Order: sequence, then C-alpha cells, then structure tokens
Amino acid sequence: MNQLKPMIVVLLMLTSALAGCAGTDGAEGIPGPQGETGEQGPQGIQGETGPAGADGQDGMDGQDGMDGQDGMDGQDGIDVNESRIADLEAELASKDATIAILLGNISDMEEELEAVDNVIEMYYMMFVQIQNDMNDLESNMMHEINWVNNTVDWAYMDLTGAHLEYADLSNADLSNANLHYAYLHYANLSNANLADADLSNAVLIGATLNGADLGGVYWHDTTCPDGTNSDDNGYTCEDNL
Repeated sequence: MNQLKPMIVVLLMLTSALAGCAGTDGAEGIPGPQGETGEQGPQGIQGETGPAGADGQDGMDGQDGMDGQDGMDGQDGIDVNESRIADLEAELASKDATIAILLGNISDMEEELEAVDNVIEMYYMMFVQIQNDMNDLESNMMHEINWVNNTVDWAYMDLTGAHLEYADLSNADLSNANLHYAYLHYANLSNANLADADLSNAVLIGATLNGADLGGVYWHDTTCPDGTNSDDNGYTCEDNL
C-alpha cells in the first residue's frame, strides 16, 4: 500500500502534464488544500505511457460590456464642387433676369420705333403731296407767265424781287423794266428787249440771254448766267452769259 501511493501520485502528475499539452487551457480552478507530504518510496518501475487525457473544459467567457450610445450623425458638409456649382447657378439666374429685362426693353423700343416709322411714313406722304402741289403750282404759274408774256407789256414795269424762275420771256419787251433783286433762274430771255433795264442784284443763273438786247442794261452786283458776279467782270454780264 505504501508503495502504490507514490506511483499513483506520479501517474496523476504525468496525466495532468499530458492533458495540459494536448488540451486548451481551461480556467484556473481554485487551488485545493495542501496535501500531506508522503513518504518517499523506492523508485518505481517506468510504466507505459497512458492515452492522452481529455481536453479541459473551457472557461466561461467574461460578460461583454454594454455598447456605448451612438453619437448623432454630423451634418453633411457642402462639397467644394457643389458650392461652386451653387455660385454659378446663382450667377446664371442673375444673367437670365438681366436678359429678360433687356428683352423687355427691346420690345418696348421696337413698339416705339414702329410708332415712329408710322409717323415718318405719314410725313413722307405729306411731303410727296406738298411736292406734287408745288409742281402743279409752278406749272400753273409758268402758264400764267407765258400768257402774261404774250398779253402784257413788260416795258417800264417794276419787277423788283419778282420770282420769274424758268419763265419763258423770249421776245418780251423788258426795256427800262426794274428787275432789281429779281430771280430769273433758268428763265428764257432770248431775243428779249432788256435795253436800259435795271438788273442790279438780279439773279440770272442759268438764264438764256442769247440774242437779247442788253444795250444800256444797269449791271450792279448782278449774278451772271454762269454764276459769276458782274462786279468781277467789269460791271457787266455780257461776256458771261
């Protein structure tokens, strides 16, 4: 009996050592009470190696701590590109508003221009009508002058400042007539009798005086048919017809 006790202790130690090598470490148990120190017996015979011991029971996992409360989500920041896009969209909206105002102004101006065009057209029609009336009056006046030329004696007549433009006074007797400041533009005075007539300050531009009797005509500051002044031509227009 005394010999078996040391052998049992040795087997238990081997068994524990083998079990510790093969199994997963289990939770440490509570140490048992110190046993009595046995008497040292004689060295026993080496026995056979026993089978591997069963794995020790895993210890219980410690209880997980409670998760902390999730913090509130932070507000999403505006991306740099999104900020630039927002600025561009605001600028584009401002440009669109400006364009709308300009289009409105253009529309108003077009309406005003249309009204002005209508007024201009009305005035143009009035001008054309007045011009036609003037042409008719001028034609009628020429007929009257021509009729008077054939029926009236122009001699010694006071024609100061008279408007005789384009008048046909050919063969008319204007001797001693006062044509002071008379307007005779392009009048036909060929073969007319202008002897001793006063043509001072008269305007004869383009008048036809070929063959007219110019003897004794008073030339003073007279505009000759060629546009020159009688005072620059020796106080006569006879060489500037």
